Amino acid sequence: MYKLIKVRMSEMRLAIIGMGTAGVSLLKELVKYKEFKQMEIDVYDNPKNMGQGVPFQNDSDQLLINLPASQMSLNLNNEREFYEWYQEQSVFKFSNPEYLPRFIFGHYMKDYLETYHNHYSNIHMIKEEVLEVFIESNIGDTHVKYVVCTSENLEKRRRYDIVFLTIGTMSYHDPYHLKGTPGYIKTPYPTYDTLNEVDSTDRIAIIGTGLASLDVIRFVTAHHPNLPITVTSRKGHLPSVRGDMPEIQFKYLTPENFNEIKKAYFGNVPLEEALTLFKKDCEYYDIPVEKLVHRRQGDPILDLTYDLQHADVLGRFQSILELTKENLNWIWNSFSRQDQKIFLEKYQSILKENSNPMPPRTAKLIIDHIENGQIEIKKGLEDVTYDGQQFCFKYEDDFKAIDKFDIVINATGSKSHLSELDQDDQLILNLENRQVVQAHPLGGIQIIPETNQIISPRYGTLQNMFALGQVTNGINQSRNGVMMIVKQAVSVVEKLLDTKHD
Repeated sequence: MYKLIKVRMSEMRLAIIGMGTAGVSLLKELVKYKEFKQMEIDVYDNPKNMGQGVPFQNDSDQLLINLPASQMSLNLNNEREFYEWYQEQSVFKFSNPEYLPRFIFGHYMKDYLETYHNHYSNIHMIKEEVLEVFIESNIGDTHVKYVVCTSENLEKRRRYDIVFLTIGTMSYHDPYHLKGTPGYIKTPYPTYDTLNEVDSTDRIAIIGTGLASLDVIRFVTAHHPNLPITVTSRKGHLPSVRGDMPEIQFKYLTPENFNEIKKAYFGNVPLEEALTLFKKDCEYYDIPVEKLVHRRQGDPILDLTYDLQHADVLGRFQSILELTKENLNWIWNSFSRQDQKIFLEKYQSILKENSNPMPPRTAKLIIDHIENGQIEIKKGLEDVTYDGQQFCFKYEDDFKAIDKFDIVINATGSKSHLSELDQDDQLILNLENRQVVQAHPLGGIQIIPETNQIISPRYGTLQNMFALGQVTNGINQSRNGVMMIVKQAVSVVEKLLDTKHD
């Protein structure tokens, strides 16, 4: 079915650009194949993030993984592998290891990389940022070489037969165009680095109430004496609280049913038809989906308390949403472009708020902070400006009142569209400029959904250049969790190297 390699194995040179979850997972899969011995593999990342990536970089132990440690792994056959690794090692120990700090998972991944690097002479670590990836080809020739540069000196370029683009998340949104303003922290990570210059008398505001804001709340309330801290966004909705999530499987929302529906709708599945199947699955598992979607009362204490008190039914809801995300590759790519847009407008926020839940102990901590006056959650944020000395916050429900702050921490999350990028994402901008990649209208870059091959506006489908992770969000909508990235890596390598697929 798939025959992707156009070079002899004895000549195969590979580059993996970015060594976070996706990069390490790819390497982990490649070493399993007999063809690995004929490969020369260069892995690229900066010295700080090599093997850990940005989300799991060295940082405060206040920043927790949102999944129980026993459910995190790079091994699809053993979801407890990370927890078992943690128990066996002796460097890091915590009194309550159910939810571990994120940097611990980074060290688990780094251990994989270092083990492979020490064991295999054909794996080479290049601790430099990649500046350019371009294509070499003669006019009229369809055979191409992929070239990687870590500087503007072309003499140092390296040529490859296969390239994996695994650069992680794009840079953070800057919704109020404050980047470069004194006192504006454009990204909270690493917290111990970005927040260590904050003065004890500074008034602090956090923009964004998603998962990133939880990290900042935990860190700032533990280290900053001048409280309260204001946490604000347009909706003011915090993520849900993780319930008791059982293992479930779809009974109605299945590829088989989608294939039947496609026959009657010109090759697509209408969004409403998919929602009907989803609701039938919710009924099967006794999930009151309408009630849970509309359960929020607009009071963070009441909302968090509700979630804590309804762990059973909420957990079933979260399980079916997580299952939806795991299967969103074929679900999402069965929709028409119009229905994809409707999904993003009407349902994406529901999926985001409920399928990335916080640990219960984080919810209890936030409730305590609110009750003690340490933090204030505000909704209706309309605008943030800088008056030369302080940041001025305006809200929809009160045009007269203006909150003023000395420090603003941006926790709005990563950009999704190439049109939003600036110099913080220079590699992607360079790739687009060289016509190696092109923007997907719903986010990220264009790829083949089944193979993760990059689609170039100049060269068409690039047979041996692949992209994984958040940069493919237009195709891999909401599929950026660790296990979903691992599954992508397994699939890509299998289709690339498995000789059974001729």
